[in-house]
Amino acid sequence: MAKPSGLQIRNIIAAVLMAAAFVWNLVIGGPWWVTAIVGVACLLSSFSAYLNRPSARP
Repeated sequence: MAKPSGLQIRNIIAAVLMAAAFVWNLVIGGPWWVTAIVGVACLLSSFSAYLNRPSARP
């Protein structure tokens, strides 16, 4: 298994933090639009980490 890049690690950490913020906002009953923005950001960060994996590079 290849060692993850720095960018990939940063994206994974960001995705985990945003997932926690997503759950926290749902639990406290925050505005729906904040939940939607954080959810989309989490998905984009996860997808970016996947695309930046070492095996995806030519």
